[in-house]
Amino acid sequence: MSAQMPTLMQDAGVPFDLFIQALTDQLDKAQASMAIKARVGKLPLTFAVKDVSIDLRAYVQLVDDDIYVRPAGPGEAEASTVKLALTTITRPMVEENAVDFKAEDPKFGLKEALGDDLSDDDQRRLERIGVRTITQLNDLKKTAGADVIARLARMPVNRLQQALMKAAAPRVTRVEETAPDDGDRGTRVRMRAPGLRAGRLPRVFAAGQSVPVVAAEDGEIVLAPLASQLGCEAEVDFGPGEVAHVRLSEGHLGRWSAP
Repeated sequence: MSAQMPTLMQDAGVPFDLFIQALTDQLDKAQASMAIKARVGKLPLTFAVKDVSIDLRAYVQLVDDDIYVRPAGPGEAEASTVKLALTTITRPMVEENAVDFKAEDPKFGLKEALGDDLSDDDQRRLERIGVRTITQLNDLKKTAGADVIARLARMPVNRLQQALMKAAAPRVTRVEETAPDDGDRGTRVRMRAPGLRAGRLPRVFAAGQSVPVVAAEDGEIVLAPLASQLGCEAEVDFGPGEVAHVRLSEGHLGRWSAP
């Protein structure tokens, strides 16, 4: 079997998270089997596993920011002892502490939106502190600031500032048809705009004409463009020195104008 395993796994073992997942998966199967036995056999009393403790003799090493464990073989006396204690938790506890993967459109994931401005290593560093989407990055910037993010993620501040600047550009999240009260159908363009300031509507222009802003709140603006403006590049002016360009098509991320 070892000859069929990838070289990395032969030398380093398996990623620690995969080891834990495999272990808990086996316990889930055992629990499912016991549930079937109780239902089919109509047993008034049966047994379940509440806690599991394991002392694993293994070699532990770091490979590309991932922890790998390789169980010690016969005669390998220098291995470390990894003590694991697994207990049971309920479904609400899992859901309360799990990562929310509803997040946002995949097109606005960190790597997809920031492209070459974010290396794979930088992406892993941000994910380690819980940042997986542009929205999360912008929210963290508001509450903590760039210096704190850079320190926690162990990223150079200048590179993080570039990523934050690009992430703060407006982006079109949805283009939808509406039916106003007068019966005339229209098109609404919903745009996330982290640069939006309370009490100040941005000025938007496309195809040589102004684009009406019909709503603005919670970092989102709603536009009512003409049919001839859809798909065109729009200029979004948030105020002195803050002008961005974005195409009025669903899923497009804008860019800031050079100062």
